Amino acid sequence: MNKKCRLSVVLVSDFEPNHSKSWKNERALIQALADQDIAEPFEVILVESEQKRDQTVPAYLYHSIPDLKVHYYDSIKSATLKIYGVSLSSGRYIAVLESDCVPSKNWLRLLLEVIVNKEWVVASGRTYYGEETTYRRIMNLLHRSWDDHGRSCETRHISNNGAVYKRQILEKFPFPDSVTPFLSAQIRNAQIRQEGYRFYFERAVTMRHTIGGWSFIWDLQRNKGHQKMCSYHRHTFSVMPKLLVSKLKQNAQSCRLFGKEYLRWYDFLLLPFFMLAELVPFSVGMVDAINKVQSIPGSAYR
Repeated sequence: MNKKCRLSVVLVSDFEPNHSKSWKNERALIQALADQDIAEPFEVILVESEQKRDQTVPAYLYHSIPDLKVHYYDSIKSATLKIYGVSLSSGRYIAVLESDCVPSKNWLRLLLEVIVNKEWVVASGRTYYGEETTYRRIMNLLHRSWDDHGRSCETRHISNNGAVYKRQILEKFPFPDSVTPFLSAQIRNAQIRQEGYRFYFERAVTMRHTIGGWSFIWDLQRNKGHQKMCSYHRHTFSVMPKLLVSKLKQNAQSCRLFGKEYLRWYDFLLLPFFMLAELVPFSVGMVDAINKVQSIPGSAYR
């Protein structure tokens, strides 16, 4: 890999629990990049917070990608780390990936083909948690189907978990600093669309996202509740019921469109429980937005 690569890959973690870094997610992601079926070389840049500098990068990361570049920056915000990573890259096309996601082997090749040969300025695909258990399948439906069109086509949404961009888009529209990475991605996507640029959804590529237990769901839905309230024109307690109903309607629509594809018949027995249980942290997140918190208390998202 060298400076003449037209494709750069920037890796940043947006989810960092408060304990020593294990590098497990980075190991899986970097190995997946080494296994990509793309025929051309590409550079890989891993950006971490300066706070993690004393936690030595394991040698096995370099075994998978010998030319891996690791850089540190004095920030814990994933948006800021992404901007710094982009500034270090040399490619005309840049893939930005979050470290807790593992792309399919065709991910770089197909998404690069989309934005090189067509009018799209950024492309992404599906994200899922795996399909081995009822829990994972239900979470796929509730969390990961809302931007699934069922086919490859133009889209209004770009995954914040990973996408391939034309360089000028990343330079013109840097990731805005925000309380949560979800709100940052939403604001930025809207800014790009308002300028008339077009996005593409490639259903043939996937990213497998790591998933935890209830604490993970609580953190995620609290952040999503905050994002939902901040996106509404009024930030008051009176609109909370309306936004909760909107969330349930979105879940019902996902079930109608993709339930038979995503779930097995017996998964439907537990689906209502999870739909209702998620409303609790979602509501807490909306209250956070009403109270104008500067960060989500206890959140591992950054």
